[in-house]
Amino acid sequence: MNGASLASAARRWSGRQRALALVAALVVIAGLSTISGSVFVAPLTTANFAPASGIVAAAVLMARRRSRLAVAAAGGAAIIAGNLMAGLPADFVFIVGLIRILEIVLFCEIVDRTGRLPRLDSVRDTVRIVIGASVASLFFAVGVTVVRLANEVPLDQAFANDSFVAHLASFAVVTPLAFARVGQGGRAPATEIAAQWALMAATLGLVFSPLIGLPVAFLPLPLFAWAALRLSAFGMTLQMLAVSIATSALTLAGWGPFNSSTASDSQALTLLQAALFIFAGSTIVLWAKRVEDELRIERAAAKDRVLRRAVEQAQTAFLLVERIGDAYIVVQANDHGIRALGMDPENEFFSASSEINIALPSDHPLVPGLAEVADGRPRWQGELVLDAFTGRADAEVSIERATGDQSDVMSVELADVTAQRREDRRLRALVDRERALTAQYQELSRQKDDFVASISHELRTPLSSIVGYAEALEETELDPMQRRFLDTITRNAGRLQERVEELLSAAKRAADSVDDPHPLALSPLIADVADDLRPVAAARRVEVVLEGSSLELPEIIGTEDAVTRVLTNIVGNAVKFSPDGAPVTISALVDDDTVELFVRDSGPGIPPADHERVFDRFYRTEDATAKATPGTGLGLSIVRTLLDAIDGSVLVESDGRTGSTFVIRFARARDLDPAS
Repeated sequence: MNGASLASAARRWSGRQRALALVAALVVIAGLSTISGSVFVAPLTTANFAPASGIVAAAVLMARRRSRLAVAAAGGAAIIAGNLMAGLPADFVFIVGLIRILEIVLFCEIVDRTGRLPRLDSVRDTVRIVIGASVASLFFAVGVTVVRLANEVPLDQAFANDSFVAHLASFAVVTPLAFARVGQGGRAPATEIAAQWALMAATLGLVFSPLIGLPVAFLPLPLFAWAALRLSAFGMTLQMLAVSIATSALTLAGWGPFNSSTASDSQALTLLQAALFIFAGSTIVLWAKRVEDELRIERAAAKDRVLRRAVEQAQTAFLLVERIGDAYIVVQANDHGIRALGMDPENEFFSASSEINIALPSDHPLVPGLAEVADGRPRWQGELVLDAFTGRADAEVSIERATGDQSDVMSVELADVTAQRREDRRLRALVDRERALTAQYQELSRQKDDFVASISHELRTPLSSIVGYAEALEETELDPMQRRFLDTITRNAGRLQERVEELLSAAKRAADSVDDPHPLALSPLIADVADDLRPVAAARRVEVVLEGSSLELPEIIGTEDAVTRVLTNIVGNAVKFSPDGAPVTISALVDDDTVELFVRDSGPGIPPADHERVFDRFYRTEDATAKATPGTGLGLSIVRTLLDAIDGSVLVESDGRTGSTFVIRFARARDLDPAS
């Protein structure tokens, strides 16, 4: 499977497949141990070429963590069986076999203690393999040395340097092959791979040729480096194994730089294994470092591409500006940024490269802000009018340089607010018109009330005379017909007088409700506003909840119109900004002087820095602007104006994350009672 390693493939095998593979591996291990043990027939010696240990270590690392000790024991038993078949002393074989099992367990614990498969593309994992090989091989060599000393081998012959070097090479050359992924890290084409293998074979032939008397063992080093820099993980480890087998065979044949007239075959093979460990350990670490750096660079490049694409496709204009001397050069810009500079992004000049290198004129509106940031100010924000490609445009501008950045490169973000400002002007005109119409309506209402009051007063005087004379006539003796006429006059004059008094009373109530705050029942108004907003809330599955504390409240000082508009604005905002399914609750708190209403929602909240600004005219929070929530930014400013007129107040409590609570304070009606 392309991209898989032997170890990762084995993890996907069924239990039966893994069992068969383990049996086959044990047979191979036993066979290799028999061959290795037969190379040198000498008492109390271990093989100078020990690939079986590397295979067992690979099998242990491939196994699940709970099975590792059992696999190590099975592999050690196979090696013991092979050594016994090679004719080595049984007592020595069993003792050394136990030490070997402990060595392999130690190696695997150093390489990996989590049960996951080692990765050759990780410098940490490859260094662990090299360190584990060194520590485990040293442990094995010390154990063999102790066994030899216990068997009275002379001290100068007891040191197991041959065992140490043989196991080093086995762990560094054989074990990594199981974890090498096919094709991973490969950069060379097939022709280059063939050339590298051919040159490696030719170089080894030259180094181990019996015709060459010079010690040229260093010649393969550049080819090992070539493999580390260009070949895949599988190709690199396979080549190291092939080189190890070939050079061991050639050394045993008496060829190559590791033989000398004074060295035995065992010593020559030991020297070769030491060289192979150095070559193999250096190669896999170099390969891992190269691939790890390539992956890191690739991830960084991918992130850069995503970020660049996001900036280029953003609906906000971005510029990168560099100060060179007294000039400000736009080095990069997205399409919206190019338009903000008054140019056409479709121009072929801009399609050739993302680096545009355009100098800003000295009188460009951006230059003063750029100069402030370039001179040390961390950030500049403001609103400018630019000559953009689509015409003059209003833009909100943010210029900044990263904290601690000593370069003269600054980022500029421009948000086109032309349409927003046009809409703001339209809304302000509508508000002014509404105020003018309201003032006109109030004036007409006042004139109407004045007319009614005036007419009522004008009627009251003659009516009083009529009623007075009618009462005087009641004291006079009248005939029945005259008495009937007088009763009719008295009755209708009374009715007319009642109508006049009613007109005067209505005019007085209207004047009081429009112009002057007066005692007012608050609870019915709260209930009416909640009922009015429930259809809107129900459409978004938002429930308006009136807590018990808001149901029976004392009278407050205000006007019905002002209080209704305040409640409608505050509760309506809470419904608008609450997420679907969340409640809006209204509760109250009463003390001796005030009645406080609490309107709580579960919306995005208002940052503490914006708590005062939300009551400014036309101000909207960043969250409302970003989510395009409908609104003009006038509601809360009107609320504060209305409350100021009736000696009330409003404030907001929010942490900017978990909803908002608006606190509305009204003066209690008894505060204006002289007796209170």
